[in-house]
Amino acid sequence: MAESHVVSGLITKRSEFAGLLDHHQKEIERITADLRHLDATIKIFSPEFDLRSVRPTRHRQRNNHFRHGEIPRMALDAMRITKAPLTSRAIAEYIIQKLGQSLTTEHIETVQKSVCTVLKNLQTKQVVKLTGDKIGAARAWALV
Repeated sequence: MAESHVVSGLITKRSEFAGLLDHHQKEIERITADLRHLDATIKIFSPEFDLRSVRPTRHRQRNNHFRHGEIPRMALDAMRITKAPLTSRAIAEYIIQKLGQSLTTEHIETVQKSVCTVLKNLQTKQVVKLTGDKIGAARAWALV
């Protein structure tokens, strides 16, 4: 027979998820109603406008731990100082140490995601490039 504390814990977690789902469904209904109102208003002012031509903008959750442009500057600083190819994890660790924060795995992974995004953006601007080098299983980045 299942342990009662395990079952009660699972019931509590299920209750949390059901509440969260209910909250988000209500939010979806509210946003959908707002969208319909906007569509109707657009049609009043411009009946010939094709609403299907409007592409939705991506919703991004901003990282509030850093100021605008701080991660790219610190990532490039790390690459300039070492003068060697670095992985995104090594750059994330450099940034965290530079800020004087503790190196928790969760914190490193959060910063590393931001660093990966920044490096990809810098790659399209031809500021950094992926090298053929591998440090462990990770690919290394270098300045162009």
